[in-house]
Amino acid sequence: METGYTQNKWHLWGNKRVILLMRKILLICINLTLTLLAYSQVKISGTVVSETDGKPLGFANVFINNTMKGATTAENGTFTIKDVAAGKYQLIASYVGYETISNDVEVINDNISIRITMKPKATVLKAFEVKRDPNREAYIKKFKETFIGKSVNSKLCKLMNDEILDIGYNKMDDALEATSDDYLIVENKALGYRVRFLLKQYTNSEKHNFISYYGYAFYENLPTKKKAQKKLWMENREKAYHGSSLHFFRTLIQGDTQEEGFTMNEIIRKKRVSGYIKDSATSEAKIMLSRDAYAEDDSYANYRMPAQLKPSELISQSDSIPEKYILHFDHFLLVTYTKEEEEAGYAKTQGRRPRYQESMIRFQKPYCIFSKEGLCEDPMAMIFSGYWGWEKIAELVPYDYKSN
Repeated sequence: METGYTQNKWHLWGNKRVILLMRKILLICINLTLTLLAYSQVKISGTVVSETDGKPLGFANVFINNTMKGATTAENGTFTIKDVAAGKYQLIASYVGYETISNDVEVINDNISIRITMKPKATVLKAFEVKRDPNREAYIKKFKETFIGKSVNSKLCKLMNDEILDIGYNKMDDALEATSDDYLIVENKALGYRVRFLLKQYTNSEKHNFISYYGYAFYENLPTKKKAQKKLWMENREKAYHGSSLHFFRTLIQGDTQEEGFTMNEIIRKKRVSGYIKDSATSEAKIMLSRDAYAEDDSYANYRMPAQLKPSELISQSDSIPEKYILHFDHFLLVTYTKEEEEAGYAKTQGRRPRYQESMIRFQKPYCIFSKEGLCEDPMAMIFSGYWGWEKIAELVPYDYKSN
């Protein structure tokens, strides 16, 4: 009897232990779920007011640059942007008759509240009527080719309001230049986006083989009720994302570049004395000719080093800044995407048949800081050439794009 009682007691105690353990696991799961839920629901809210009298500005546009996250202020000037992932962003505010303002905000785990004060634009009185430039149509055509691009997707893109472009040729700098006071609207029917782009500066110098532009972009989905159209847009977005710089930096941080189809090689530039002369440092390197669009200056030769680089040789997690990654590289970096070939249109500009997509990164600063989502805090710290340099607005997905 004693033995039987002991066994029953043990079974009862064992059942209690199981129940307690299950309760602990359940509590952990609930806490984890609540933590993740709270993390995914971080929001940026605030008020937009006029600098002149402090009154709220209703119906102002507030958005996170290069994303689909944005809002329009209510009549009392308040706004809320929900579901913002951790990272450092540019928060843009614009309103008719006021200067567009950019605020750097960093989202960690807590909601952010911000007051945005906007300054009225200075009124410039024109003493005479400016004559229309007879070359304007040619300038706009060149602008579209270098802003929207020449890819297959670009054929399905349309700049809806090119009349707002302030564009002209700067004879002193020998360059085509453009800006816009209001948002350029690009409808991309290849990817299903409407892109609103406030162009702050555009420069196209054919003399120096240099094109640059910067501004603020907000992405919206084009409306459609057709399931087949939505499916096609999703497929095209995936194709545009894969092999892109955004895809590369995300995989570089995760350390799975090889699995995702990327290879990386060091590029060393050497001054040419007589033809392409190699030294001991470049004796095993492959010469990259200027027709590959990597050598802006013919007095230099680019040498592709044979050893493939590992992610750990390029990027590391910051010891001092939580969830930040530091990319440091002394030379030029060649990135090859081996899961898709170039478009025929790009290969034609290089005078050859299509091959794997090759892009080169030239670093303008000693290092670049990235968020875990693959976003560089200072986009001007790098210059892309090669395939990424050829791809324009028609190929771009927003920074908050999530791959399937």
